[in-house]
Amino acid sequence: KSRITFVQVLLSSQPVPTMPPRGRKRRGKELVAAVATEAPDVASAVAPEYVEAVIEELEHESERRVKKLKRAMGDMRQEFLNHFQVELLKIPRKIREMKVEHFSSEYGGSMEAALKKAAQWEVEKAVLAAARPP
Repeated sequence: KSRITFVQVLLSSQPVPTMPPRGRKRRGKELVAAVATEAPDVASAVAPEYVEAVIEELEHESERRVKKLKRAMGDMRQEFLNHFQVELLKIPRKIREMKVEHFSSEYGGSMEAALKKAAQWEVEKAVLAAARPP
């Protein structure tokens, strides 16, 4: 039976589930054909090439925005992980290295109780160090 530490659970590299990518729908030519057949007065005023160019430009713009959002999301994820690492380092090593089962049974899963116990350990350690003869 494999034992997993508390930190290993928190830092597991399992990817966050995401929605599957949508299939791209390229309907530009169909839209141009629909505009040309359904609205003859508009079709004569707007050239099909212009409509196709506008649709293509919109597709490029949406792709650019998606890339920008993905970059921003990656940056935010990295910033979150950095902050998370810093916060984990604030937890005493003894608690970080505990097995999940032990942490749950000993402290009922309460980080507050675990930190209080860690503070008691530090006080006891300081008292013992001060009580030793020089």
